[in-house]
Amino acid sequence: MDWAGSYESSFRVDRIDPVTWEPCGTVENVTDIEVDRDGTDDSPMLETASMKATTDPSEPFEDGWLRVTMNAIQYGSSESVAIATLWFSAARGKYNRGYREDELEGVSVLRQASGDAKIGDGAWAPAGTDGARWCADRLSALIDAPVHVAGNGFAIGEPIVFDLDSSVLEAVWTVLRAGGWTMHIDGRGEVHIHALPTEESLVLDRPGSCVLMPGTDYREGTKTYSREWWPDVRPFSLVRAAMPAYGLDGLYEVRSQRLSCGRGIVVEESVKEVESA
Repeated sequence: MDWAGSYESSFRVDRIDPVTWEPCGTVENVTDIEVDRDGTDDSPMLETASMKATTDPSEPFEDGWLRVTMNAIQYGSSESVAIATLWFSAARGKYNRGYREDELEGVSVLRQASGDAKIGDGAWAPAGTDGARWCADRLSALIDAPVHVAGNGFAIGEPIVFDLDSSVLEAVWTVLRAGGWTMHIDGRGEVHIHALPTEESLVLDRPGSCVLMPGTDYREGTKTYSREWWPDVRPFSLVRAAMPAYGLDGLYEVRSQRLSCGRGIVVEESVKEVESA
């Protein structure tokens, strides 16, 4: 699939079995799908989402894991891409002409390791331990989503002792940052623990490249622009840009994204410069 070219798209929302982590049903009549991804320090769960669903009042929406998939068609060939998998619940709703219209809010697969899931009194990560595996083991014990480690991991240099009130997720982030590692959630909702990227995932070097939309906003040390969707670009990814007319010229780290699903996916992306041109 040439994602820089034009294509037709539609979206499907599937219910996900928490044991097999595969589809077990479909949610119909869903609109206004938005996914927010955030790699800043104050967003440890990495992503949230929202959508609207119209249902029969006799069959109200049931909370659960949902996966958003984009079906793209280009020149007679098709490809399905998982965009996001989160736990959705009905936040509010109203009745309209005999149907119920629910506003659904989605929370990250990491939610099961946050909040009341405390790391425990006296918990610590010993020096010499494989930090990546330590994190993966603690997440796997709590969350439904599969957890993967890329590469050979890293050794914890100094013992890390956690605050009594720390959640497991807070402890995991403490260990990852100490080792210069991070994690991301893919479209299937699976967690990947890995070193911080060193190569760009996207190059913007000409007008129309990944259908970059005119206009760049500058605020709080970041630059924000809109573009069409591109696979495998998410918070902590690197973007190389050579478009000074758009205010983008250098190497940037993605800090946050908003994915609006409709005719394709429009991505509003905030980046921070890590290397000037």
